[in-house]
Amino acid sequence: MFKPESLPSLSGKVFLVTGGNTGIGYSTVLCLASKGARVYLGARYSTKAQAAITQIKESYPDADVRPLIMDHKSLSTVVEAAKTFLAIEKSLNGLILNAGIMACPFEITSDGFESQMQTNYIAHWVLTHHLLPNLLSTSIQQGPGSARVVNVSSDRHQKTAFGTTQILYDEKELENFGRHGRYGVSKLANVMHSANINSRFGPESESVKQGKGEIWSASLHPGFIDTKMNDLNRDRAPWYLGWLHAVLLFLGIIRPVNEGCISSLFTGASEKFTAEMSGKYFDEKARLKEPNPAPKDQEGLTN
Repeated sequence: MFKPESLPSLSGKVFLVTGGNTGIGYSTVLCLASKGARVYLGARYSTKAQAAITQIKESYPDADVRPLIMDHKSLSTVVEAAKTFLAIEKSLNGLILNAGIMACPFEITSDGFESQMQTNYIAHWVLTHHLLPNLLSTSIQQGPGSARVVNVSSDRHQKTAFGTTQILYDEKELENFGRHGRYGVSKLANVMHSANINSRFGPESESVKQGKGEIWSASLHPGFIDTKMNDLNRDRAPWYLGWLHAVLLFLGIIRPVNEGCISSLFTGASEKFTAEMSGKYFDEKARLKEPNPAPKDQEGLTN
């Protein structure tokens, strides 16, 4: 299994990790920074971003981690964050789209989208769209594999009780699909996003043939990780779920939070991630896995 400590020096490399102030995102930022990368930590609030950066610097005083504030439920802030980044940086080696919410009550954002779909997918699409010129120019200057986009998805995108084989657009249909169902739809969109990026900009794309740049992409399932989204020991939960959480953690069914970034780091920064892997879906141990068949039909989602 790929081990994050096997990553080479990332000095001179630039990464952006959304949702980087906590959980899997924080572990991803921590590891990238420990390898010498400059990392932009995407977060909703500056106070939380600064607290995370302070904590990272306790372990790595020379870490180059910078806040990038955006609220995924407000697309205008995502656009502003992209503009802020572009005004500072000329290159971007890894865009790791990690931020997300799970199983939330039905809500329509001020932008007019279902909240899980906007937070987990649409905001990430908008951010990627604005950063594409930077990614493409990085690939031209630094060579194939130097610019990557990684979508942190979930195995909930598969065809299960909580999954679907297609994107749902109708508001009422989404509402009736349930909290977990809507989460699965948003995670399916993440997988399709990576597949579409590979189709448009990957190693075999017209973009490469025309000399316009090359972007490698991937999507992944991070695993059943001990984050706040999977916390069964909340005050509002029945008492027995606290015991269940402890048992699952002891048995290794729920894995420590620092293991949730394994596939993000492999696909986003490892030299062992190759051109042939671009556009593919990976499990929590950085192994190729067959995704929901829906990414084979991308028309209308991310064009």
